Amino acid sequence: MTRVVDEERRRFAAAVAEAAGEVVELLGAYQIRPGVPFPVAELLPLLTARQHALQVAVDGYPGPLAVDPAGRPDPLGGELAGLMSWLQLLRVLYRGLDDVPEPLRIAAGRSFAAAHLAARRVRDRTRRLT
Repeated sequence: MTRVVDEERRRFAAAVAEAAGEVVELLGAYQIRPGVPFPVAELLPLLTARQHALQVAVDGYPGPLAVDPAGRPDPLGGELAGLMSWLQLLRVLYRGLDDVPEPLRIAAGRSFAAAHLAARRVRDRTRRLT
């Protein structure tokens, strides 16, 4: 297991908190509502950029994410993986659409809400580490 210096972990946490916080803001501002167009084509590139920022933070972190520096299980790894999975799901499912069609709105609303919740959890957890 690679030893991670506290400063490296703080930098990682700060980068993740920033990207996750931006996802929280975006998904809070764009909510699917009945009868109201949902600009998914406008939103997806913004979420993709945040997903990329998260991936860069993960790739640049020298230590494991499944355990903390003391070797104990670290829930951040799983929560971050979950957030990144939700962002990928949104990116794949809704690419090429200008709006979410009515038959997909309930499922899309659930998916966007789940991604929003995952982003809030990651943001809050990483803020405590900085």
